[in-house]
Amino acid sequence: MADNRRMVRARVPRAPERIGALPDDVLRRIMSQLSSREAVHTCLLARRWRDLWRSVPIINATFEDFEDSAAANDTFEREAMFKKFVTRFLLLRNRVGLDEFRLDYSLACGTEDLNAGSADANLWISHVLRWNARAVKVVNRENRLELDPAVFTSSFLRRLHISSARLVPGFFDQLQTGCPALEYLFLSDCLVMDLEIRSNTVKVLILAEEVEFSCDHDDPGSISAPSAISVSIECDLSVARRPTLKNMSSLEAASVLLSGHVTACDADGIMQFLGGLSHVTSLDFRYKDGKLTMEKNIRWCPTFSNLINLTLNTWCVHANFYALVVFLQNSPSLKKLTLKLDQARVSVISGELEDRSFTCEQLEIVEIICSETNELLPRVTQFLRDSGIGTDQMRITHKN
Repeated sequence: MADNRRMVRARVPRAPERIGALPDDVLRRIMSQLSSREAVHTCLLARRWRDLWRSVPIINATFEDFEDSAAANDTFEREAMFKKFVTRFLLLRNRVGLDEFRLDYSLACGTEDLNAGSADANLWISHVLRWNARAVKVVNRENRLELDPAVFTSSFLRRLHISSARLVPGFFDQLQTGCPALEYLFLSDCLVMDLEIRSNTVKVLILAEEVEFSCDHDDPGSISAPSAISVSIECDLSVARRPTLKNMSSLEAASVLLSGHVTACDADGIMQFLGGLSHVTSLDFRYKDGKLTMEKNIRWCPTFSNLINLTLNTWCVHANFYALVVFLQNSPSLKKLTLKLDQARVSVISGELEDRSFTCEQLEIVEIICSETNELLPRVTQFLRDSGIGTDQMRITHKN
């Protein structure tokens, strides 16, 4: 019996042997989940692994790998080590195609000349685009990088993610002409120095927190993306002006957060902003951090003729459900309404209506997402019943 057990164990290869039996392409895919520095270290495992890192399809160059490699507070030394490593890595890499380049950088605090300080990052981006990288993700932790528009020249680039950067004048013109295949654009914590975020090719546009247009311009910035089918915009009006939406004719789904000082947002402004989204079929609209009172019967909400799915949060149920009624009155094709209720501080758009009636003949379900102890839930369900929405049409989802 013991001999049989020994024979069984002998037939089961050890873990390193099982990994080593995989094809090189599979190993490179696995190594792509590592940071670039970790990928290089695999060359010590065995002779076969010596050069695999040179052809990984995804490059993860992260500053984190060097946080323990220098004096604890010497960010300039860590930055120098990181720059040297990334430059050397790219020079030694085989000249093969690249799926994605991920740069997690930290431009040292105290860098006075952002253009010079960003030169290496621009050089790296230009280098990987020459390898036909299909996706580029640049995340910076400290001072904003100043990205050179000229480096964005590639007929292969499809996805671009930028966090913490200054986008100098001409940046979006260069994207338009230099990257004709670009379909996905994500911006976060970026200073836009053009008057307009513009792309005729982007299908998914995400403007996350703290994307602001330069105050050097008197006019508010605008967004033009005629091919976009999905847009997500977070606009903090305390640090940025509300952008104008232009030429969004292909848009199907939109997610919007308006927050900050309400003095920067009025009925005309909301009407104009929502008007650019009026033909979507799915809308998630969040309003936070302020109270805004509308004059009697003023029209601030356009008609959403195509809207099928509508998601609103707590702000719409205050002020006697004023905002919720307005949205429902202007959504004749609505099939699903989602209400996300939380205990956050009150942000509300209030006003008066001569007529509070609405008909949503196609409405099939109302989903309410809240905690089990949410104090608003009984009021909301009672309002829905009083409005002719049956209990069988309501679905309550509890969250922690």
